[in-house]
Amino acid sequence: MHFFGFWGSVFFLIGLSISAYLTVSKIINFNYALTNRPGFYMALTSLIIGMQLFLAGFIGELVSRNAAGRNSYLIETKAGL
Repeated sequence: MHFFGFWGSVFFLIGLSISAYLTVSKIINFNYALTNRPGFYMALTSLIIGMQLFLAGFIGELVSRNAAGRNSYLIETKAGL
């Protein structure tokens, strides 16, 4: 989660900042089509890659925490009941 979550967040923030820039530039200049700019596709790609990396790290963390051998304990003596 640490590796993929970090890079996923970085890519997502890059895509989000490009999208914000494009949105503001579209508000300023109505005549220019948003999808004619290469930044639009870079932002979409960056957002998708960021989400996939983050979710891959999250699912990897869930799988590693639910491993069968993780909850096996070595008990020498039983105390109490």
